[in-house]
Amino acid sequence: MQNSTNDNADGSALDFGLVLVVGSSPVNRVVVSRIGERAGFRVVSTTPDQAGTALSDPLPILVVLDGGADNGECDPFIDALDRLRRPVSGRRAPLVILLSNHRTPDPDRESAVDAIIAKPIMPDTLQPVMQDMIRDLQQLHSG
Repeated sequence: MQNSTNDNADGSALDFGLVLVVGSSPVNRVVVSRIGERAGFRVVSTTPDQAGTALSDPLPILVVLDGGADNGECDPFIDALDRLRRPVSGRRAPLVILLSNHRTPDPDRESAVDAIIAKPIMPDTLQPVMQDMIRDLQQLHSG
């Protein structure tokens, strides 16, 4: 299994085993982190204010954003994250999942997010999406 790739135009490698969880709620960060760890990933958890420093070389392959009550808690960070995303095997990475209270996607965020998972956060809903997204990108990348 390949752990990283250096396909990004800015030279930052992507770590296929690393997931970044961003959210204001410590409880939600712990729940999502445990789900990611149970799926076999290394997980780094942070608040939206500190998230920029967590995006270093290598970049996580997946970022899970908790949008908060109004889906706006990660807005400043999501714009910075969207600028870091680069083409990798026909997709943009890091991959992004938004945890949302809203059932329909926000048109302003549609291009910056790969998947939207409705809250409440359930392991049997989130874990397969995380695993499938990363596995699919890994298979595309390895040929």
